[in-house]
Amino acid sequence: MKHNRQGSWVPGRIHRKKPACSELQVYDELSRKDPGTLLARTAVLAGRILLESGAETGRTEDTMSRICQAGGAVVTDSYVTPGMLMISFTWHGQMIHNMKRIAQSGTDLGRIEQVNALSRQLQSGEITLEDCYRSLCRIQEEPGASVLRMISGAAAAGAGFALVFQGTVCETAAAAVSAALCTLLLEKLDFCTPSLRTLLGSSLITLAGVTAGGLFSIRANVVILAALMILVPGMLFTTALRDCIAGDTLSGQIRLSMAILTAAAIALGNIGTLLILEAL
Repeated sequence: MKHNRQGSWVPGRIHRKKPACSELQVYDELSRKDPGTLLARTAVLAGRILLESGAETGRTEDTMSRICQAGGAVVTDSYVTPGMLMISFTWHGQMIHNMKRIAQSGTDLGRIEQVNALSRQLQSGEITLEDCYRSLCRIQEEPGASVLRMISGAAAAGAGFALVFQGTVCETAAAAVSAALCTLLLEKLDFCTPSLRTLLGSSLITLAGVTAGGLFSIRANVVILAALMILVPGMLFTTALRDCIAGDTLSGQIRLSMAILTAAAIALGNIGTLLILEAL
């Protein structure tokens, strides 16, 4: 499964659009005229993919430093937060810096594994810096999962959690449909902020659960709880704790704040919808 920056599964953030100016368009010029900058861009690109894929701060900083050292850099310093990453090193007597602003991120363990594999291959000499850069560009521009696959996955997740909560066959089916409808709504609301999308998704799940409970005489609370699990920021909360334990308290606090904000949006959407339905 893939998740949005705040840890909830938001398919609108999964489809990775190719940048207007592809990294590969500047590859030839950099490799020929400024190999030091190419090394910095390679490290930053690797860090960007890791950070956008949900990697913890320590892993991202370590990978960036290892790539620079493999390229011949010395006195390497890397600094990463959930919204920005920087690299600074000395290369052939020249100080080189690079920084990248991260606008959004998600959770994609496959991309993290690919970047780590490239980093190890570069360190062992199996591939060149140019090969590593090209491979990173291809990883960055790979298309995400299709909408149908996301909806199917959401339905399977909703049904699975319903079974965990000891739901009946009808409750399991209702949870699957509610989760699928939520995913479809979130896909259509890609232009909204993550918090607003989470709130609206929680509201839709609550409305669908209450409707299913009234129509089929099933437990609406089981349906709602099971479907809401696809929005819970569990991955983000876990990463925040790992950052705090590793000493990256700033990144940990930022991610923890995001997780709390997401949880608040889920609760507000659920409670608000229930209050409105009760008033009606």
